[in-house]
Amino acid sequence: MRRSHLFLVALLGGTSATLAQSPAVVEERITVTATAVAEPVREVPTTVDVINAAEIEDRRVDQAIDLLRTVPGLDLVQSGSRGKVTSLFTRGTNSSHTLVLWNGIELNDPFLGGFDWSNLAVDGVERVEVVRGPYSALYGSSALGGVVQLVTRRREGEAGGSARAEAGSNDFLRAGGAGGLALGAVSIDLAGHVRRGDGEVDNDFYDGEGLDLTADADLGESSRLSAMARLGHSTIGVPFNYLGNPTPESEQEFDSRSLAIPYSFQRERGGLEALVARTDTDLVLADPGDPFAGGRAEASRDQARLATRFRIGETVDFAAGGDWDRQEVTSGDAFGPGLDAQRQDEWAAFGQLSWKPTSTALRVDLGIRRDENDAFGGETSARAAVAWAPAAAIRLRAGYGEAFRAPSLADLYYPGFGNPDLQPERSESLELGLDGEAGSFSYSVALFENDLDNLIEFDFATFLPKNIGRARARGIELSAAARGELFEAQLAATYLDGENLETGGPLLRRPREKASLSFFARPADWTIGTVVRHVGERTDFGDIALAAYTAVDLTVATRRGRFEPFVRVENLFDEEYEEAAGYPAPGASFAVGVDVRF
Repeated sequence: MRRSHLFLVALLGGTSATLAQSPAVVEERITVTATAVAEPVREVPTTVDVINAAEIEDRRVDQAIDLLRTVPGLDLVQSGSRGKVTSLFTRGTNSSHTLVLWNGIELNDPFLGGFDWSNLAVDGVERVEVVRGPYSALYGSSALGGVVQLVTRRREGEAGGSARAEAGSNDFLRAGGAGGLALGAVSIDLAGHVRRGDGEVDNDFYDGEGLDLTADADLGESSRLSAMARLGHSTIGVPFNYLGNPTPESEQEFDSRSLAIPYSFQRERGGLEALVARTDTDLVLADPGDPFAGGRAEASRDQARLATRFRIGETVDFAAGGDWDRQEVTSGDAFGPGLDAQRQDEWAAFGQLSWKPTSTALRVDLGIRRDENDAFGGETSARAAVAWAPAAAIRLRAGYGEAFRAPSLADLYYPGFGNPDLQPERSESLELGLDGEAGSFSYSVALFENDLDNLIEFDFATFLPKNIGRARARGIELSAAARGELFEAQLAATYLDGENLETGGPLLRRPREKASLSFFARPADWTIGTVVRHVGERTDFGDIALAAYTAVDLTVATRRGRFEPFVRVENLFDEEYEEAAGYPAPGASFAVGVDVRF
């Protein structure tokens, strides 16, 4: 299939995935990220994708990035082979402009502000929720482009689980699984994995382990107390330094630990939710052959959240609450200390109202939030969205939102390169949407515009970061889905017009066009799937032009009682391309494995 034909078909045939994915499975798709309350996706007046457990199983992938690559409006850039730094760009915004959550716990790095997607596994994940658009009115800093949340499975008294073992190209070995059991009023869920594998060149390995544990205790009919722990460790080889010279002994180790205690109290007309959590990360770069190449960064984030919601009459739902967030970083390298327990604290209060009159197919959402930060002062964010269904199978949407990103601790305080006078990056965004369905076919389209200013950029006149950047990203997201007795197909496309308003040039690493086609057939006990991804030309740092590419992945699985053997082939036709300049993407590879249900 020619690349231009794939993009044209996607653009003409489809539209965003609020309804586009719903025919692919029988059950109703639920989101908690869009409004902080569990609601059907089809009722939320914003653009939401939910990748559910059935899709995760069909794709037979082990990392979240492989699921997100086919979501409209998202661009992922991996710097080489598996395990290397991977950035996410949402609707043309920067890689630090998407908030990442795991069961409500913020994962964005306090040191630099973004999130490295290179080692986030999907073992035990029930669904991945992707909300595109400005969400600072609900979540505060970093949600300029959107929010991505991984929600793990809660079996609620049911016992059972699954396990997977696989092996493949480049000495790839992996074992993982998830399961749960009930101990009276307490339910326990456990998920984890161990991974080993090499890359394309010498010292290009990626080893990783992860463990997630959740315990839920029912405290009567209406309340629940939980405890959650998430542990991760990875070690990767760093084959080259920043000059492109081989580094055969250089390694990077990354450790992460998250602990949280959520509590919920639910009644028919309202409820209360609370969360306290802490996340610690430790990043170490070492090279025995070069003592000047080492460095270390230790970061921590403490957070607390309290929210209440209640219904007023039969048409209005109201939610209000508050957040507290503390970030702290200590770092250094061979040339001296970087940050010495530098921290910033932030407090916030928010309110959200949803009006759904019973006499019309109308919904109006309003939200506002005030953040107070001890580094830069205060910031107010507002958001409004409306949806109207003139017919049962058609819905129109419109939205406006304001968002901000607080300067990271490196932006503010790094010796010689920090600027404590920095202000938050800000954005204003507009969106128009149309969703529809006809039988087993559904579609959605979203037009958006993001205006960003006060962007933090390095000023070569003063050799300090300053709020001097401005950018605009506008575009259209389209997707369509169809479901039959023996197949399901999803088509998606994004057209992005992104401009750096300071230079007049394009936004780096964001393609103007992107499209994907996912098709799964299920004859008898077999599942045969293919995912075709096309990414258009982009510009990287140094005005390097990156060529367009089309990559094809293939999976074949069969069910034999409790056992499901499968074969997965990535980059089937060995396409040569780079997602980041100077870092060739992996070539054709395969894995053979088996899933076991119990």
